[in-house]
Amino acid sequence: MGRKIKIHKTDIEIELTDPTAIWFYESQLKDAKESGQVLRAKLTEWGTIYYTIGELNIDRAARLFYEMLKEQGKI
Repeated sequence: MGRKIKIHKTDIEIELTDPTAIWFYESQLKDAKESGQVLRAKLTEWGTIYYTIGELNIDRAARLFYEMLKEQGKI
């Protein structure tokens, strides 16, 4: 069973199938969430995936907040 990830600022989706790659991605994602940050998957020019952790984009944060309020019936 694989894990699909989206490459940051692209329409590219990649399925991770290697158990080590899945474990590493999920551990990085957990670390990012625990620190209130976001995990971004990026590609090198050689096709290698790497991850960066950074601040959540304000537009994305506003959209997530709106969706959360909408689900709660407050909007």
